[in-house]
Amino acid sequence: MTVSVCGTLDEILHPASADFRSLPDLIGGLMGRLADRAPLRGGALWLQDMGTLVLAQDRAGGRLCWTADGDPNDAAADPEAVVVPITYADAPVGEMRLVLDRAPDGAAPEAPILQDVARQCGYLAKRYEVRRWAERRFGRPLMMVGMSPALRELDAFLEQAAHSALPVLLTGEFGTEKAQLAAAIHGCGPRRDGPFIQVNGADPAGTPADWFARAAGGTLFLSGVDEMTPALQGQIAQHMPSQLGQWLDAPGGWTHSANGAGNGIGGPRVIASTTADLRRLAEEGRFFRPLLAELDFLCATVPPLRDRPADIEPLVLAALDRHGGRADETRTDELIALCKAHSWPENLFELERVIARLAVMTGGRPIRHGDVRRHAPWMVGGAMPAEPAPAAHPDAAPVLSPALPAPADHWVRCALTRDQDALARLHGGLRKALVFLGERFADPITLDELSRQAHVSPSHLSYLFRTELQTSFKGLLGRIRIHKARELLAADRRLPITEVAMSVGYGDLSHFEKSFRRLVGQSPREYRRNLSGAAAPG
Repeated sequence: MTVSVCGTLDEILHPASADFRSLPDLIGGLMGRLADRAPLRGGALWLQDMGTLVLAQDRAGGRLCWTADGDPNDAAADPEAVVVPITYADAPVGEMRLVLDRAPDGAAPEAPILQDVARQCGYLAKRYEVRRWAERRFGRPLMMVGMSPALRELDAFLEQAAHSALPVLLTGEFGTEKAQLAAAIHGCGPRRDGPFIQVNGADPAGTPADWFARAAGGTLFLSGVDEMTPALQGQIAQHMPSQLGQWLDAPGGWTHSANGAGNGIGGPRVIASTTADLRRLAEEGRFFRPLLAELDFLCATVPPLRDRPADIEPLVLAALDRHGGRADETRTDELIALCKAHSWPENLFELERVIARLAVMTGGRPIRHGDVRRHAPWMVGGAMPAEPAPAAHPDAAPVLSPALPAPADHWVRCALTRDQDALARLHGGLRKALVFLGERFADPITLDELSRQAHVSPSHLSYLFRTELQTSFKGLLGRIRIHKARELLAADRRLPITEVAMSVGYGDLSHFEKSFRRLVGQSPREYRRNLSGAAAPG
C-alpha cells in the first residue's frame, strides 16, 4: 500500500524553490512542504558536506532544524523508519530516514514520491557543489536556478552526460543558460581539473588547432557554433577524433573508443552551443554536415524563460541579491507578477539587466509597479504613468520619458544612409540588421539569414523590429526596395519598369506593382508620369 501524499511533485517543489540563496534553506523548505502533505511523524535528512535536517513532531505541529553534523540514524532511530537513499550518478550523497504513519492494515508504507523528492535533493546538492567549483574556477558562482519540470529534465541530462566523453550539442534561444550548462557538464565530470576553453563563434580568436591543443585533457566549448564560417566548421571537423570513422587519421594523436572513452592521450571533449536548428541549416547547405554528424550525439535544449514561469521568481530573487537589492526587502508581489507576465525575448540576459537596473534605481526599497513602468516601461505596455510622479529628491537624476517611435520611412533612410547617430541608439543586433538590409536589399533575404548577420536569434530579431522600429522585417525590407525603386524611376525616365523591379529585388512584376501602389498610392507608371521633373526622393 502506498502513502497518501496530498499534491504532486511540482506542488511540493515549487513553493520551496523561491529562495535559491542557501541550499539548507531550500532543502528545508522542500522537506517542510513534504511534511505538510505526507503522514510524517518524524525523521531526518542527511546530505554530504551539509549536515542533518531533523524533523520532529511537537505540540506546535512540527519542527525542522539543521545540525552542523549528525547521523540520520540518531535522528530517526525508529526501527520502522523508511530509508530513502539520496544518490547522484549512482554515488551516495545523502539519505532520508522518515517515520510515517502506518496504513490501517498495518502494512509498511511506501511512497514513490519520496524517491522523487530524494532525487531532487541529489540534483540540488550537485548544483551547489558545481556553484562552489565554478566560483573557484571562473570567479563566478555559476548555477542553474529554478525547479520547473524543464529544468529538472536538464538536471537529469547533466547527471548522465557529464561522465561521458561523447560530444554534446546544446540548443537554445539567445540568452538562455547554455554556457552555465556547458560549464556544469565539465565540472561534474572526470575532466573538471582539466582546461575549459570557450571559443566565441561570432568572433573566434586563434585557430582550431590552437583551441584543440589548449583544451587537451579538458573541454572545448564552441559557443555559437552556428555563427562560425564554413571554413572554420570544416577545420573543426577535421580536428575532432571521428566517432563515426569519417576520417582515419586521428589529429593530435588522440582517439576515442566507441563508447566515448578516451585512450588517455588527452583529446578534448567538445561541447557546442547554437541558437539555430543545425539540422535544418545542414539540409539547406548552410552548415557543414560532417561536423553536425560528429556533434549530434548527446543533445539537450535549454528552454526559454517564457516556457518556465515557475523559475521566474527564484531567478529574480537571485539577481536581486547579486546586484545588492536585498531580495527580502525589495521583492514585491507586483514585481513578481510583472516578471511572470513578460515574455523575456532575451531570456536570462534581459532579466539580469532589468533586475540589476531596478535594484540600483530603487535604492533598496520595495520595487513597485510604478518603478517597473519608469525603468522598464516595455514590461507594462511601454507608456509612462499618466498621473504626476511623486516629488523627486533634489539630488536624484531626472527620469526621461521614452521617445516616441520614429516612422518606418525614417528607418528606411537610416538603413540606406547609415545614419550613425540614429543607429547608435538601437540594439546592437538591430543596428547590424539595418546596415545589412541597406546594403543587400536586392538579395532574397530571409529572417534566418538576417538573424545570423545580426548575431541574435530569429525570434528575438523579430521582436526588436516590432518593439523598437514599430514594423516587421518584411515590412521594412519592402519599404527600402520601393524607396530605391522611386529613386530609379526619377533618375532614368526610360528605364523599363521590369528592370526597375528586378534591380530592387522583385522577381515578380505583379508583386512589385502591388507593393508600389500600396506604399506610394499610385502605380510605378503613374508615379513616373507625375514626377514632372521633380527631384528623386531623399
